[in-house]
Amino acid sequence: MIGFDADAVKKLLNIGDQDEPVLMITIGKEKVESRKPRGYRKSVSEFVTYY
Repeated sequence: MIGFDADAVKKLLNIGDQDEPVLMITIGKEKVESRKPRGYRKSVSEFVTYY
């Protein structure tokens, strides 16, 4: 996962200044009832033009 606040993670997990969190992996289970239906998928011909 990119885009996390490394300073907040260091503070939350009590990580010293000599170490730097560079990667975060999320673990969990999807909440099925909040799943949104997949939208319309465009065909390639709708946005690609060949010359």
